[in-house]
Amino acid sequence: MPMKLIADFIIITGIVLNVFVLLGLFKIKTKQTPHKILIILWAFVLVSLVHFYGRLHSIDLLYILTFIFANGVRLFLAPLIYVYIKSIFRPYKSLFRKNLIHFVPFTLYFIVYIIPSVVNHIGERKFFTHLSFIDNDYTQGLFQDTISLFYLVLSLRLFYSAKNNIKQQYSNISNKDFLWIRNFVLCFLIVILFDVLLIFSAMLFNLNAAELAYVTVVVLVISMLYLGYYGLTQSTIFLPNFLTANLNKPKKGDTHELKALKEKLERALHTDKHFLIPELTLSELAIQVNIPERKLSNVINDTMHTTFYDLINSLRVEEAKSKLKSEAVDKYSITGIAKICGFNSKSSFYRIFKKETGLTPTQFKNNVNKMS
Repeated sequence: MPMKLIADFIIITGIVLNVFVLLGLFKIKTKQTPHKILIILWAFVLVSLVHFYGRLHSIDLLYILTFIFANGVRLFLAPLIYVYIKSIFRPYKSLFRKNLIHFVPFTLYFIVYIIPSVVNHIGERKFFTHLSFIDNDYTQGLFQDTISLFYLVLSLRLFYSAKNNIKQQYSNISNKDFLWIRNFVLCFLIVILFDVLLIFSAMLFNLNAAELAYVTVVVLVISMLYLGYYGLTQSTIFLPNFLTANLNKPKKGDTHELKALKEKLERALHTDKHFLIPELTLSELAIQVNIPERKLSNVINDTMHTTFYDLINSLRVEEAKSKLKSEAVDKYSITGIAKICGFNSKSSFYRIFKKETGLTPTQFKNNVNKMS
């Protein structure tokens, strides 16, 4: 009885949280494709939790109505997460139509297993006898988890490949915004891996796999608490604005022209110090230095052999080193120096500074004091 109460509380918590997240997404006035995908994703998770609630309390009608969507949810959600990542980093027209192939496993499972199971249950007869060959919790669970793992790994690969592209355009990548998307995928990956572990445990120790599914629900709800909280506390729910920018790969330019533009860029950066602008983007810098954005990208990538992100932050580190060596160190705190040098957070300042110098700002400051 206590275990049922605990499971009941956790499932209800998950349902309430889902409702809040969906309300937050519905309140967005201008919904982009990623927002619409997330509405579908969280709606499926909500139906799955309602399904487990119906099963826990033996509410047959509720169980059957939600069984249609909940039973194959892993085959649907993992490809949907992959399409969600695509919609952010590689947006293009007809996104859904061109990615329908990823939902073939779910569609086949729906036709071959879910619909016949519902018909058999409602008719209380075995109209579809083929179900006896596939109606096994272990086999179904491992099949769904394998497909899910495949798509979640694909999603992570897409995320990391897109990360380098983002660095071509932006000088600041906020952990709260950008890395949240990575954690979004990782949370679902952890849930699936945990489910695989439970299935193998059930097989080895002859446990009830259907009952162990409630343990997976607990892990899912915990993941949702994290995702829901950090998603809803962002200024742009589940979608940082800068990630939806159209990131077109620039064309190659003339070598001599790029060299001349490089000298112009370096003069402008060192004279006007545009890199001190915290949220500086490639397009904004292009306007400031009067160089077309495509050519500016070519200069940075092909002539200077770096990314916009690394270029701007290396200049910020040099500025911070200068400030830490000067009297400004007595006037400002280290966090204050980070702000005036263009870093938007203390954590990013420490991380980038140590990457560039091998020392933290505090260690660098102490070394300067020892030498003076």
